Amino acid sequence: MDIETVTERESRPRTRSRVPFIVTSALASAVGVIVAIFVDNLGQAVAGLIGDRAPVLYHNDVVFHSAGSDLALGGGVVLTLLAGAFFLTLYPGSRRFDASRLTMLWIILHCFRQGFTQLATLSLSDDSNVALAFGTLDVPVGLDLVVSAAGVVGLLSIALASAPAFLAYAHRQSLIDSPAKRAAFTGKLALVPGVVGPLLTVPAFLPDNGSGLIQSLPLLGLFTVATVLAALATRTVRIGDGRTVQGWSWLPLVWLVGFGLLFQLLLRRGLVIPPTLENPFVESG
Repeated sequence: MDIETVTERESRPRTRSRVPFIVTSALASAVGVIVAIFVDNLGQAVAGLIGDRAPVLYHNDVVFHSAGSDLALGGGVVLTLLAGAFFLTLYPGSRRFDASRLTMLWIILHCFRQGFTQLATLSLSDDSNVALAFGTLDVPVGLDLVVSAAGVVGLLSIALASAPAFLAYAHRQSLIDSPAKRAAFTGKLALVPGVVGPLLTVPAFLPDNGSGLIQSLPLLGLFTVATVLAALATRTVRIGDGRTVQGWSWLPLVWLVGFGLLFQLLLRRGLVIPPTLENPFVESG
C-alpha cells in the first residue's frame, strides 16, 4: 500500500504539468504566426523601399504610396523563407527542451508555412501578392504550376520533418514508444496548439486586409494534422534519462504582449519606411 501511495504521488506532478505546457505550446504557436506575418509584411516593405514604392507598414498590411513594379509584393515570401532557414540554423544549438526552444520551433514552422503556402496557391489565385509579383516576370507558360508543386512539397516536407522535433519534447521514452502514444503526444503538443494558436492571433490582424490569416486557417489545421500522421511512423527519437518535465512558462505570453504593444503603438498608425524622426507615421506627414 505504501509503495502504491508513493508511486501515485510521484506520477501526479507529471500529469498536472502536461496541460500547462500544452497551453505554453499554444501561445508559442501564436507567437510563430505573428512573427511569420510580420516578417512577410516587412519583406514587402523592404522590397517596396528598394523599388521606390514608398511603402507604409501596418500591423495587417503593407501599402505602397508610389506606382511601380508589383515585383515588390514577392518580397514577403522571400523574407519568410529566409527567416525560416535562419532560425532553423539556430535551433539545433540549444539542447534544453523548454519553452524558449518550443517557441523557436513554432516560429520556424510558421515562417516556412507562410512562405510555402503562398507558393503552393500561386496557380489558384490571380490577385494574390505572389501571383501579382510572378506576373511581372517573363517566364515560360506553366512555370506557375511548377512553383505551386514546389510549394506543396515544401509544406509537406516541413510538416513531416516537424514530427520528430515535437516528439523530442517527451520527458520519458514510454510516452512515445508506440504509434498510438506518438499520435496522442503530437496531437496535444502540436495539433491542438497548431489550431488554437492562430485563432488567438486573429484579433491582432483585424481588419484582415492583407495578412490572409483568416482564409488560411483551414490549411493551418491540415498542416499540423500531417505532423501527427508523420509521428505514427517516427521511431528514431530517443529520450535520455533525467529529462525535466516542462510546465507553464511566461515566455511566449511576454512575446505576445510585446508584439501587441508594437502593433498598437506603432504599426496601427502606419509606419513610413524608412521612418524619420520628423514624420515617422502616415498621419504625421
